[in-house]
Amino acid sequence: MKAYLIVFFFGTTKFLLAPFIGINGFGLSPFETYITVSLGGIFGATLFFNLGNKLIDLSQKKKRKKLAKLIEEGKPLPKIMTRTNKTIIKVKHLFGIWGLAFLTATFISIPIGSIICAKFYHHNKFSIFIIYFFVLVNALILSFIASSFPSIGT
Repeated sequence: MKAYLIVFFFGTTKFLLAPFIGINGFGLSPFETYITVSLGGIFGATLFFNLGNKLIDLSQKKKRKKLAKLIEEGKPLPKIMTRTNKTIIKVKHLFGIWGLAFLTATFISIPIGSIICAKFYHHNKFSIFIIYFFVLVNALILSFIASSFPSIGT
């Protein structure tokens, strides 16, 4: 039971490593690992997508108040388009929701990728389901790859 919980929570946050920990670390079967990692990834995507929406709403309200205060005081407004913002916008335009969801389930962590998807695609009612799709596909691929490698301890 402990192994399943550890693999589940690794699937929630460190999705790329979770199948290797499940199969090679704890000796779970590829099917058990796939199910556990998939459930963890879907749980994490749901949690952080919804949490991201709430945090973004709070942040925007706070930013509006701050900007209104600066305008009222006659002070200059801060730069809105920073280098980081430009990079995020380029990634959004280059990959779209499908590419971002794929990257979320592999290279970007589930928490960060889900929050970015919530930021740009909260209006798209299918965006969370696209993330779920790539979580399931990538869990299958990663479980297969992890089962192809011999156990670490042998």
